[in-house]
Amino acid sequence: MRIILFLFLILFTAACSNFSQQGMKPRTVEDYYSSTGVEKYFLTEIPSWANFDQTASCYRPTSIRYFDINALMKSYGLEYAKALQVQASYNEEMVLFKGEADKRVPTLKEEELLFYKVSEKVSSKIIFFDPPAFKRINLVLIDEVLDDAKKEKKLKSFLHSPVMDEGVPVIFSFCLTRAEIEKRFPDINTKMITAEMLSVYGSNGEKAPRFQIDLSQFFKPAQKIYFYSQKTQINNDQIKGLFKIQNY
Repeated sequence: MRIILFLFLILFTAACSNFSQQGMKPRTVEDYYSSTGVEKYFLTEIPSWANFDQTASCYRPTSIRYFDINALMKSYGLEYAKALQVQASYNEEMVLFKGEADKRVPTLKEEELLFYKVSEKVSSKIIFFDPPAFKRINLVLIDEVLDDAKKEKKLKSFLHSPVMDEGVPVIFSFCLTRAEIEKRFPDINTKMITAEMLSVYGSNGEKAPRFQIDLSQFFKPAQKIYFYSQKTQINNDQIKGLFKIQNY
């Protein structure tokens, strides 16, 4: 009996050694994780070479995780604006996560936990963009001044001009995230609508061929919205709602 047991141990040890030599490693707990299905709300990430906005003529430096806004609205009974708040907050939290994890790619479990975290934040009215309640909103495009000192100087001068006394300024960007704007323009301290808030889905849930946002879902009908740029032609297919385009 002892001889049989001894031979069994030898064969078992040899088998384990053979598996190790063939690269057979024990599975981690993460390998057995069963998803709750939230990945269905995540759209495929856009490769950096294609992450370009034609209207603003700029690339998005950060890979943004865009959501299936239509599915999100249907599953959770969310309004369009709240669904975009979830998307934007998720991307903001993801930047913080990667910073703390030394840029490590998060696991599916970590992505799901992050999704539920931001969903609870938005439900608790802790939102990414809190629309100002002023009667006049001055949206100011920032993308066109990137890497152009002359245009940047003109923008900063405009933000301190008498025009801004007539309404509250809100920086708008097709390509930059809020964190990127705050880093590149630390002296600009105002509310922002940034790339994390854009979507290929409209407020009715229909998919479109380009990124867009419906301002009417964030601002009240009584508010007057002015969209300022230096020379960029704003495409109405990307910016929905009632607003007046002005050059400065």
